[in-house]
Amino acid sequence: MALFPAFVDLSNKEVLVVGGGKVARRKIEKLIPFTKNISVVAKRVNPEVMDLALEHGFKVYERYFRMQDLKGKNLVVVAVDNINLQRRIFNWCNKKGTLCNSVDSPEYCNFIFPALIKRGDVVIGISTGGKVPALARRLRELIETCLPEDLEEILDILERERSKLPKGKARQEFILERVRDLIPIDEEGS
Repeated sequence: MALFPAFVDLSNKEVLVVGGGKVARRKIEKLIPFTKNISVVAKRVNPEVMDLALEHGFKVYERYFRMQDLKGKNLVVVAVDNINLQRRIFNWCNKKGTLCNSVDSPEYCNFIFPALIKRGDVVIGISTGGKVPALARRLRELIETCLPEDLEEILDILERERSKLPKGKARQEFILERVRDLIPIDEEGS
């Protein structure tokens, strides 16, 4: 089953990460550029997660997870090995319409983390539908090598030019040509 790639504004959403180990840290690192409203609940919290919390100002509760921790959360990441806890959290989230990702358990996810490339406001997500995350990571690495180093500058130029033109087909065609000018494809090198 292919998943629809939807980009969600998390800036004002409440995010809960259940777990405080290495996997939780990786997920938190992916979330930080998109929101500061992160809470972590875990019996034991990795020092690296604590360092991230200090640096980025999110909350850490070093204790067992409680179901009431889910109240008011818009997105939940379950980064624990306990399959029963994953199932319970997922079922609650599903009933409430809350986005839930249980790491390495696609059956307890209603969204997945893509392999991400983020350069300023340019964000590219690559997914294998949770089947083979290593393939998504490798595709991310390949795509990163193809992107221009000055991608953020290109975006700024195109945004300024686009904002000066009236909406419509002519603007779309002009901007598409400018994109092709600024990011040419090397036909012979491909």
